[in-house]
Amino acid sequence: MSERSPRKTVFWLVSAVAAGLVALLVYLNPTATVELLGGRVRSGQAVAGAFVLPPLAFVACIVLTFLVARRWRVRGGGVLKNAVILGVRHGFPLDDVVGALEQGSTRRQPAVEALASAQHANGDDRLLTIWSSERDRVLIIGILRVDGNAVWIDSEPVMLASDEYFDARACDREARRLRDH
Repeated sequence: MSERSPRKTVFWLVSAVAAGLVALLVYLNPTATVELLGGRVRSGQAVAGAFVLPPLAFVACIVLTFLVARRWRVRGGGVLKNAVILGVRHGFPLDDVVGALEQGSTRRQPAVEALASAQHANGDDRLLTIWSSERDRVLIIGILRVDGNAVWIDSEPVMLASDEYFDARACDREARRLRDH
């Protein structure tokens, strides 16, 4: 389920109001705007930009308010956050990593070792993504395939039950320490 993020919405609406005020000031006193920019002869393009850009910025901020200010929620009310994202090279057995992560709540060390091995196989062919909501104790593990600028779901995402939830970000930090040593 997605919903509007209050913080992002406020940011884009405040930006829209600021752009609207600038546009209003420019259009209410066009001669002062032209004089401020050095007159029509000296700065023709700047004058044109001064009259075109504020309304465009206003419209862009309004559009971004509706497009960007979204976040994903879980049914219990918590926010899904992208806890871990790792890029791996072609041929790396991500299914083994997903299998180890599915057992992460009861067998932490194999999950950490699997994440460390995925970090060693650094690449940009496939992405291991882990989304989590600590409040709802939800963990979703997905594999994405990257093909140029396109991203495809490589396999069906795995959603762990609430009793199988573990802190994937802490496991990732531990795996990074293990990889660096």
